[in-house]
Amino acid sequence: MINKYRRTVNREFEKSSFWPTFTDMISTVLMVVMLMLFSVESITGSVEKDLAKEVDTSVKETLKESGLPVTVDETTGLVTFGEKTMFDVDSSELKPEAKEMLKIFIPKYVEAIYKDYGENISKIVVKGHTDDVGSYLYNLDLSQKRAFSVAQFIVGDEIGNYKYKERVLKDIEAIGRSEAELIKNKDGSIDRDSSRRVEIKYEISLDK
Repeated sequence: MINKYRRTVNREFEKSSFWPTFTDMISTVLMVVMLMLFSVESITGSVEKDLAKEVDTSVKETLKESGLPVTVDETTGLVTFGEKTMFDVDSSELKPEAKEMLKIFIPKYVEAIYKDYGENISKIVVKGHTDDVGSYLYNLDLSQKRAFSVAQFIVGDEIGNYKYKERVLKDIEAIGRSEAELIKNKDGSIDRDSSRRVEIKYEISLDK
């Protein structure tokens, strides 16, 4: 009777001790996965930081040499062209001076991002933005057409040949954002002049 009781107790103990062990194992696995994700994010952040610095330096040198009206975010590498530089009001046709600017700027920009980090570049995204004047759908159409005009020129015949052009042709995307990403003044009001813009930004993937 005592032995039977012991066997019952032992079986119950084995059952109850299994779940804490299983839970500990799951916790360990999750911790390893989290550490791996953190490591990948850290590496990605490091690559982004180095790339942004490289692009920033290259763009600043280009601006200094030619006086091009372009701004670059030194922490993200985001390049911004104002509407007045690129288009007439309500137009998606690139100005002649905008084309000449892109002929100078794009080869420098592309070389800056591909020469050392080409394997990590997954996309080059061209985004068109508008202000909040007019309907959302009208602005969406205009912003998309403007983004496409810039992207089309970057990989078209008119700009001529430059290093990595074939790669850019495969990686480039054009997106219209309408008024979804308005730029605000410090007082919270909308800065409509700054909101009307075209941006170029690379995207990184460490899996490539």
